[in-house]
Amino acid sequence: MSNAVYGFDLFDPERGKEKTPPPETPPPTTNPFQNQKPPDPPPPPPKGPQRDFTLIGTSLIGQYRSAILQAPDGKTFVQRLDASGKTPIDGYPGFFLLSVDARQIKIAYPNDAPCQVSKTDKGVNCYSGGHQARLDLIRKGAIAPPPPPPAPVQEVAATVPPEVQNNPFASLIQQQAQQRELTPEEQRKREEELERRREIYKNFQRQVIKDEDVPPGMRVVRTPFGDRLVPDNR
Repeated sequence: MSNAVYGFDLFDPERGKEKTPPPETPPPTTNPFQNQKPPDPPPPPPKGPQRDFTLIGTSLIGQYRSAILQAPDGKTFVQRLDASGKTPIDGYPGFFLLSVDARQIKIAYPNDAPCQVSKTDKGVNCYSGGHQARLDLIRKGAIAPPPPPPAPVQEVAATVPPEVQNNPFASLIQQQAQQRELTPEEQRKREEELERRREIYKNFQRQVIKDEDVPPGMRVVRTPFGDRLVPDNR
């Protein structure tokens, strides 16, 4: 006889009969992976070191725009901006020249080595989340003008024709004039030589670049054959 004890009910028609206990309800099954936390995503790859260019100067001549740059490795070169705008910087993958203005330019940095820290002392200003930077031309101290040429000797100026003074061999002619007094034969040969050179250089025009025409970041090199512009790396 079962030892189970149930409540007594006088009006229960099943009174006196052994009652069957209700079936046990199994516990609900649980998915062991239901509440499992998803794995953390892998960390992004580390960024490369920031490499910056320095703006040395700009050139705007008509529709042609160029920037004189000093690369992160110290190399100085001229990069022209294409008419399409975005121009790869030669020799430096991932860098692009975006625009060139009078005293500033904009460049794009590689995705794996963005512009993370602005360096105002070098004219580097990061923006657009580090993907781009504005490079400003840092004002430098004034360059001392070259010493004035020595005053010409009046006696020499009187004997040298004006057409010959403005040619690369003027100093040689002046040097010959300062030597001893010439004999009539030497004087005749000298006049013939001067006439020959006068004919050769009658159309010679020495190129002169004025100081106000020198763009920022450039300097003038003066030679007997004319002036020319070079990057100012001093």
